[in-house]
Amino acid sequence: MALAEGLNAIWKHVKIHKDLNLEDANSTIQDLTNVYSKLKILTIRELCEQASKIAFTYNITIYDALYVAAAEKVKATLYTADQKFHNKAKKVISSELLKPS
Repeated sequence: MALAEGLNAIWKHVKIHKDLNLEDANSTIQDLTNVYSKLKILTIRELCEQASKIAFTYNITIYDALYVAAAEKVKATLYTADQKFHNKAKKVISSELLKPS
């Protein structure tokens, strides 16, 4: 999901915010894919059972539950700027709320 999220953010900056030109976007995509190629990848398939349990138990979307399940699997802290998501995620894993500076 990380690669799709990153690519979508780049697309938004080109097409919606219009603060990134196509040449810089392509360079950024290249950098992003280079970083992505070095990551340990968790598949949705290996997270789906736990994510489903989390989603149904805590009434969050499967999409959000996948992030919780991934953080749980690798014993990581989840960082989010979404207060409601943070409140639910911290019941399962370590979660930190990002606040605007």
